Amino acid sequence: MKIGSFEKSGKSRVCAFEDDFAIDLNAAYVGLLAAKGTTKPRARAETELPAEALAFIDGGRGYLDSANRALDYARSIGFETAEFAQPVSDIKFVAPHQPRKIVCTGTNYEDYRKLIGIEYAPVPLIFMKSPTCVTGHEQPVVLPNGYGIFYHEWEFSCVISKACRNLKPEEVNDHIFGYTIFNDITGRSLEATNRELQPLGKNMDTFAPFGPWIVTPDEMPDDLYNLRTLRRRNGKIECDSNTSNMRLGFEEIISYCTNFFTLLPGDIVTTATPPAGAFYPGDVIEAEIEGIGVLRNPVEGVDVDLTYARDLDVKDIV
Repeated sequence: MKIGSFEKSGKSRVCAFEDDFAIDLNAAYVGLLAAKGTTKPRARAETELPAEALAFIDGGRGYLDSANRALDYARSIGFETAEFAQPVSDIKFVAPHQPRKIVCTGTNYEDYRKLIGIEYAPVPLIFMKSPTCVTGHEQPVVLPNGYGIFYHEWEFSCVISKACRNLKPEEVNDHIFGYTIFNDITGRSLEATNRELQPLGKNMDTFAPFGPWIVTPDEMPDDLYNLRTLRRRNGKIECDSNTSNMRLGFEEIISYCTNFFTLLPGDIVTTATPPAGAFYPGDVIEAEIEGIGVLRNPVEGVDVDLTYARDLDVKDIV
């Protein structure tokens, strides 16, 4: 199942994506219960299938089973006629869910490591990104004008299904809810000026677009480590890579992380980026990963105070 979210009446609603339709899962479940003659279907549906995505992920296998029943019901009456199904072209995408934390991995693709001349690391190089950076498919990435060059670093990523600590590599797959595309937007000039500025360059609002949805493991290709990945800017392919270029997979990265801290349902874990590239206000950036789809974001610029840029003597800024 492809699971994501769209905005309805100012609120985020968890949905399934199928045949170019977005199916509101909670509303479909209400319809299923009503069709069965269940009394007070709304109250029961809110208990058995929440309307918000993070609560849905928290519910684990039970909510997925309810979602599958709701989706089967939607299929039975037809997406075109169901009031709880909308064409994807008519919805406003938002981030698939609001993660509790985002664990990013650096320098894990050998094609990129060799290109930029970084030394081989014996362990995953991880860092945290703030959940307040999150935005969704088709939503703008906003760059502060005058603060140098920014890169989009598109990363094959997973969403954790249940709390975990001290996992062995062979236990990791049982703790993955699904897979998605994460775009680690990075202030390249900021981190090049001083490594201590990297958290600023990584954690501005809108600097963590992901989506367009989360694909459950049963719908992914069998070999996760042989998936084509593409980075486009304004429709032009600027990098063509493959997850086979990764040195470490989810098993090693997540096992390493959980030796030191707990991962929670909804947490995002990335596997780092293939060769990244610069982008600018006015661009449209796309990240494509085989088996998932295309994450697309327009890019805007916003005027900000340049005092800090001058004080920090950031390269390529003013």
